[in-house]
Amino acid sequence: MEQDYPQTAGSFTRLGYAAPRLLILIVGLALSISCYFYILEQDHSNILGQIESQNKQRALAIASSANDRLIILKSIKYHLETEETITEAGFTKITSLFLQHYPDIHAIEWAPRIPDALRHDFETSEREHYQILQYESANTKIPSTRKAHYLPVQYVMPNTESQATLGLDLASVAHWKDLLEKSQTQNAPIASAITNLKQGNKDQTSIRIFLPVFDDESRVKGFLSMIIKLDSFIQQSLQGFGQSQISTEFYDLNQQAKSPIHTWPSQQHNRDLVNIKSITSQETIPFAGRQWLVVSHPSHRYLKSQQSKAPRNLLFLGVVLTALAYFSLHWNYLIRQKLAKKAETLASKLDIERRALQNKLIEKRVLARALEESEQRCRDIITLSQDYTWEADTNYEYTYLSPQAAKVKGVPPKQLAGESILDCLVDEDREKAERALERAYKNQISVELELRFTHPTGPPTKELFKAVPLIGSLGEWHGFRGTGHLLNSG
Repeated sequence: MEQDYPQTAGSFTRLGYAAPRLLILIVGLALSISCYFYILEQDHSNILGQIESQNKQRALAIASSANDRLIILKSIKYHLETEETITEAGFTKITSLFLQHYPDIHAIEWAPRIPDALRHDFETSEREHYQILQYESANTKIPSTRKAHYLPVQYVMPNTESQATLGLDLASVAHWKDLLEKSQTQNAPIASAITNLKQGNKDQTSIRIFLPVFDDESRVKGFLSMIIKLDSFIQQSLQGFGQSQISTEFYDLNQQAKSPIHTWPSQQHNRDLVNIKSITSQETIPFAGRQWLVVSHPSHRYLKSQQSKAPRNLLFLGVVLTALAYFSLHWNYLIRQKLAKKAETLASKLDIERRALQNKLIEKRVLARALEESEQRCRDIITLSQDYTWEADTNYEYTYLSPQAAKVKGVPPKQLAGESILDCLVDEDREKAERALERAYKNQISVELELRFTHPTGPPTKELFKAVPLIGSLGEWHGFRGTGHLLNSG
């Protein structure tokens, strides 16, 4: 409580008057600013959570699609391993089934392993003018130089792509040779780096996946090669997501280039994207011996749409409440000055009322003592009486029995607690008692009956049974209260 100080008070008095107000200002502003930054951080966390969720969904969709392509390649491999002779008709039949459903697969190739001794026979057994070739330059192919064995492309599906790689020795391409050896060693699909695929006047990014095929003696029978058009593959994988205000980029972590291999753009231009690390989500996808990184960035419009006005409104509200608290404290100081005068006037009235209250308390103690004496008198009467008293609930179950019940019932009162009155009667008196108690409850009247009760050690006892219903202040029924008087033991 603040104290009333005269205008001539010293510096300590003025400090005591101003300190509470200054404290209110400091605490109020500190809490308002703290809440502002806290809610701002919560908004940031929620936005980041949404970006991470969408980025993870896109990454899972791409990983699932990539796994489907690898399953296709493995299915063709298992089929070829069971065939003694791989024919063009058989290769065309099995690959055409998959190419119809996966338009992003540019081509599927089969390259058998041909020893140098069988090169001439292999070339002459194939179609006219067939040769095992190697690249002389980026766009020029020449007959392959002699070496221990070759991996020439024998079949290509679809047939429209056969002119590009038919006869090409896969092992002659320097940056494919290591991938072929790795795929053979691990007996697993291995993907190449991103390459540009010429389609007319347009460059199409693509990847090539190698998978070895073995014979019954675990020797390399040849290699399967699948070429995937990356842009079509990504669009096929993410076709259910549609356009959003979050842009997603894909990187090949095994390549040195820092530019993305593909970008799934947002509804806004890329320059509007927010490339801030704290609100960027990243997911890594393992794919055929490589690692793909999926990165999502929100646009400014997305951030603006997700940011709530709660932090700003809370800061404004905190400042307003602080000001109100300051002025309320000063107004309270002025009001208490007026109340102090009224308090003096009321003091005398309160003294009179206090004395009156003391008299009432004395009177209450006298009445309480009289009530205690009356209760004690009733207890003495109950104790001296040969009759026993009892109380029961709405199910006719005993909730209280006076000590005299032990002599009449033959068992301690506590043992009868919870027992039904009707269950203690002989069968012939049970229905009569139930009808009488029900009539007493409905008509709110007392009942008096001669009933026979069972006895644990002897014949039934005959009692004068009296009961009255217990009715609450709101008219609700609580049970019965009554007495029992032993008439005889027959």
